[in-house]
Amino acid sequence: MRRLFVRSLAIAFVAFALLFGAEFFIEWRRAGYPAWGTTSWAGVNTAKIVDVLSPMARAYNNVLAMLIATIGLAIPLTANMHTPKLIEMFLRDKINRWVLTFMAFGAAHVLWVDYMIGPEFAPTWAILLAIYLALAGWALLIPYFFYVVRFVDPSRLVVRLREDATDIVKRVAARKLDPLETQTVLSTRVGQIGTIIIKSLDRNDRDVAAEGAWSIKLLLDHYWQHKSRMPKEWFVVDRADFVGLSDEALEMLSETKTWYEMKAMLQLEHGFMRSLHNANDTVSTFSDALRVIAIRAESHHDEQALRLAIRFFNNYLREAIKAKNLRAVYDVFHQYRRLGRELVDRPELLREIGQHFSYYASMARTYGMVFAPQLAIFDLGFVTRRAYERASPAAGELLKEVLALPHRTHDDVHSMAVKAKLILGGFFVENKLEPEAALVRKNLSDVSTDEIEIAEASLLAAGRSFFEVTDRQLNLEYVPPERREPLRKFCATLTMARSSSAHAAVPHA
Repeated sequence: MRRLFVRSLAIAFVAFALLFGAEFFIEWRRAGYPAWGTTSWAGVNTAKIVDVLSPMARAYNNVLAMLIATIGLAIPLTANMHTPKLIEMFLRDKINRWVLTFMAFGAAHVLWVDYMIGPEFAPTWAILLAIYLALAGWALLIPYFFYVVRFVDPSRLVVRLREDATDIVKRVAARKLDPLETQTVLSTRVGQIGTIIIKSLDRNDRDVAAEGAWSIKLLLDHYWQHKSRMPKEWFVVDRADFVGLSDEALEMLSETKTWYEMKAMLQLEHGFMRSLHNANDTVSTFSDALRVIAIRAESHHDEQALRLAIRFFNNYLREAIKAKNLRAVYDVFHQYRRLGRELVDRPELLREIGQHFSYYASMARTYGMVFAPQLAIFDLGFVTRRAYERASPAAGELLKEVLALPHRTHDDVHSMAVKAKLILGGFFVENKLEPEAALVRKNLSDVSTDEIEIAEASLLAAGRSFFEVTDRQLNLEYVPPERREPLRKFCATLTMARSSSAHAAVPHA
């Protein structure tokens, strides 16, 4: 933004110089190129010089007054809308300091030169300087006005806060700042980004909220590049930064060295909580950012940060279920599934994720959200298939979690849950995993042949794209053409088993 200001100022200055210079040259040539002395009132009529400088001084003072009034209104109002940090940022900005000082000096200088002029005294160089400073001030006015407008743009506020935070991390890692003193400062910067996110959602400003969420991700990306070089004092948690946490929780944060990650992810959670009720369509902004953060933590081999992100995923699911917000549950399960796919080579984490899917599916059922557990079966089934494809040691336990999720309530058969398990059975047939296929077959033994046939027909007819616009867009029931024949075979074994059982149950004459 500063480069843009300097470029705008240079353009304005050159434009002023060319216009006024050309105007003077044309008039000077028209007058026959008179001597330089004839173009000045100095030594001829000093009162005329005063007449020139006096209105210029008034105009300059009026411009300065309007500028200060504009700033005095815009900055506090914007700070109230977004973050009080804006006032401090504005006052610390070097361009703001230099421009306001220059304008004040120019206005005072014109008055001083006007005062110095006497009946027989004309301070020629001071007069020239006053005129040039006034021209420079007016040339500066428009670029600076645009600079101030851009300065209060909430998107720019987010960028400034992020840059300030990354600079602090870099300087602490280089041992240029005291880690204990800067903890609170950095915590405040991150919290202010969170405040902008929340206030943006309150005003339905989705773009700024998304930029804030992504800035949190960028902050953690930058932090993990320097985390290994941070002094040990940095990881000691200050209670003031986490008011309300128990002593044990603070101790755990210090042990796992994740207080900064905790602070950052809390801002995302606050945004997620607000979006559940005020801006439902932005839920995916926060769950997606959290998934990316978790994957980046894995790539940086930060086990504790990764586990912290997974716990926040669980928080998201809990709050979405408590709010009975099916769209949010749908989205968080989807992002959780994508995370599980990325962690397929981490069997211990896959087991935990499978258990979490089961837990929150049961919780959703308790809250009367019948559709949510069926979503969980589809998504957990996807992770399970991925685990079998990679021969993960956790694959068998994931399968148990899927099959433990009910596909019926008394006499009510949940068709989507049945379809999800049929897809899983078809996958096992395709990959010649007969023991696993037998487990799925046994699990579905209480589903009637008619229900199986209806579910099979629906799966085979499902298109790739869902018939409504959704975040996923991919139809959960879609079976790729190459997997349809294994699905048919699996469904056929189910119906054949029922026919054989029914035939065996009929007494022979």
